[in-house]
Amino acid sequence: MRKKIINCLVLIVLILIVSYFNRWIFAFKFEPEYWENYYYTSQWNIPNSERVISDDGLYKYIGYRLVTGENTFNVNYWIPPMGKYWYGIGAKYLQNPYFISFAFYLLSIFIFSLLAKLIFKKNNIRWLAIYLWVLNPLLVEQVWQTMLDLPMVLFFLVHVYFLFRFEKEKSIKTLILAAIFLGLTAGTKPAYFVPMIGLIDWWWIITVQKVDRFKNLLFYLLFVIGGYVLSYTCYFIAHPNPIPWIRLHEKVIDFQIINSEGGNHDILNIFRTIFLCKFKGFWVGGQEMIVKNWSLILPIGTILLAKNILFFKKTIKENPKIIYLTLIGIGYILMCLKIEFWPRYLLLILPILVLLVVKFFENKPLVLFLLLISYLPWLRYNFFPKSSDLVQEWTQTIENQHYREAYRLLDNESRQKINESDWLKYWENNKNDILSKESVLENNQWRIKINKVF
Repeated sequence: MRKKIINCLVLIVLILIVSYFNRWIFAFKFEPEYWENYYYTSQWNIPNSERVISDDGLYKYIGYRLVTGENTFNVNYWIPPMGKYWYGIGAKYLQNPYFISFAFYLLSIFIFSLLAKLIFKKNNIRWLAIYLWVLNPLLVEQVWQTMLDLPMVLFFLVHVYFLFRFEKEKSIKTLILAAIFLGLTAGTKPAYFVPMIGLIDWWWIITVQKVDRFKNLLFYLLFVIGGYVLSYTCYFIAHPNPIPWIRLHEKVIDFQIINSEGGNHDILNIFRTIFLCKFKGFWVGGQEMIVKNWSLILPIGTILLAKNILFFKKTIKENPKIIYLTLIGIGYILMCLKIEFWPRYLLLILPILVLLVVKFFENKPLVLFLLLISYLPWLRYNFFPKSSDLVQEWTQTIENQHYREAYRLLDNESRQKINESDWLKYWENNKNDILSKESVLENNQWRIKINKVF
């Protein structure tokens, strides 16, 4: 009991550390009028617009639109609504979508701990696995972003948890829940990987669990579809007829087909990211850069994927769960070879790699502790941001005359000196002005402080 209390306290401390170094997210306030203006003057509505809105900003605004009644097939329709809608709930009712991303982070920790309990018998090893998940730089980075990778990995983890529960209980209820959450995974980001996951699920259910094939597979397929339909609840609230919903998916399919043609699919990019901590931009003029959310879990876990396949019969006999995770991991990496890969895409298989690494070193807890310590060089990118990045962003923003974005780079003291309307008027008459400024840390986020009386 004492060890459990200590481990719980350590977990709380680690979460508080992540919260403290990302504390600016709790002070963020969503501004509907600003984001509406930003969206309609961005590259999504004006071709070649220099006012580029990131995916992070896009999902905040689109989610807000969905919560306020917008048809999901009218805006950003090629991305399913589930994750965006939750960010919209945060933006609409909490005035802060980052509360939702932080909630996803906490829930992922909870579900990962349940999953680890099903795999590891030793409590100390299970807690080390949880710590390796909580502090992984790839996961921590998602706390201060409103991207769709984090909600997707959460639904995927719940799916795997119920699937593993089914192994023990043989209950149709747990199989149905596993299927529903796979459907929700498909309803969060484009379901490119979901058929692969579903096929491996079927193989695992039939071959490993040796249960009634037709009955369970039929239930499984129906409830995967049901989970996907559930992810469009925001659509069905206003449009209960499913026929138009089915027909409107033609728009989604056409968009994905058109955008999958051509492109620079660098098949080495994912391996460069995993093993060399480098990522090469796939866009014109893209340079090679350091992956700031890297960890040793990525190369070690990937090597273990290959090792488990080489010793397939032995591994499946000892632990079928490990083979299931291995097949998902390998299938995911192979499918990433056909798309324009981003390092954050590895988040979906990160829990798999963590579990495989912990399983391999479960009799060597010191190695796991050293792996946890090895996170520190990459966590510094998140915990200790550089002022030079802000200065560069400010310079580009002013040069491009994006003064509304520049205003949001100011610290609170500077905003109190001048409101946004007067700020915009000032720049109308002083486009070539070079303001005296300095960088200041505000809630561990670098901001621009203006040394001028307006």
